[in-house]
Amino acid sequence: MNYSEAVSCFAEFGEHRDDAISIMLGAKQQLGMYSLSVATLKQVLQRTIDGEICIADLELWANVLLQREEYVVGELEGSLYALSDPDIMGGIDEAKLTRLLTLLE
Repeated sequence: MNYSEAVSCFAEFGEHRDDAISIMLGAKQQLGMYSLSVATLKQVLQRTIDGEICIADLELWANVLLQREEYVVGELEGSLYALSDPDIMGGIDEAKLTRLLTLLE
């Protein structure tokens, strides 16, 4: 997997995201390589609701997207910020994720 593929893999919560983050950490950050879409965020939220992604992994994912310069999150920054700090939302559970998913429609 090359750097560009690693950036995409992590953003899309791909199967090899652990390898992806290792590749990203070993390379010089390239600014704004990946623009997070509403569709991608919705897909990750749905996978979390379905039990495929645990809340702790979702929190880490949101933190990385906010902190790494490869990612352009634009209008989704507030949603990611809330996911990265569950205390803001009074904790994260399936009902809150479902509500957030509905708001993104």
